[in-house]
Amino acid sequence: MEQTPPISAASQPGPTLPYATLAVAALLTLSGGFLDAFTWIGHGHVFANAMTGNVVLLGVFATAGNWPQAWRHLPPIIAFICGVLTARLIGRGTSRPLLRYPGLTSLLVEIVFLFGAAWLPASFPDLPLALGLSFVAALQNSSFPKVRDRAYNSVMTTGNLRQFADGLFLIFQPGQRREGLQQAGIFGLICFHFLLGAILGAACTPRMGNLALLVPALLLALILLRIYAGLRRYQRASAAVGTP
Repeated sequence: MEQTPPISAASQPGPTLPYATLAVAALLTLSGGFLDAFTWIGHGHVFANAMTGNVVLLGVFATAGNWPQAWRHLPPIIAFICGVLTARLIGRGTSRPLLRYPGLTSLLVEIVFLFGAAWLPASFPDLPLALGLSFVAALQNSSFPKVRDRAYNSVMTTGNLRQFADGLFLIFQPGQRREGLQQAGIFGLICFHFLLGAILGAACTPRMGNLALLVPALLLALILLRIYAGLRRYQRASAAVGTP
């Protein structure tokens, strides 16, 4: 019997897959904003996701000769790179049943880590926790690269802001108003959710400590279930029309 090939939002044409819906992208981005606020406020003033910020602060503190502060920003960058490489390795293992859907595998790893880290005591060192968060953020970012048919970033917002501004520009170009409205709407919503996640993270972290990580963990668990159910429907629909 012919098997349905692995589904990847980054490579499949046609209708929007469960990996790449606007709802999933918005909620993943909300989680990204939350984690950046969580690590900045509660764990050493480093960013879990925003590597641009870590690179800038590394350079600023190094220039000032403040090496203890400068080196705080290097390990998260390395952890993020390792997360990207791990996501690529997971993507290459799609012939194995447990890795058939690499996005779900990466999301599950992130959820398990967040649930476990939520119960760490307040005395737990900042660095290992920040490194773990940077690693799982890179897994998420690499595993969910598209919203509908457009590239986006679920853990950083600079590129999404550029796409939003490009959409605003297209609105005023002859024959491109519809395209511009769609692009501005998609990326405006995604940027708003990143901001909303940062606000939520800033509100929860001082009050809940590490238990604040239960918020994005539960959110990602809901996303995981939504994607899984959507993939099942997609497979049934594909089988009904004879799509390989």
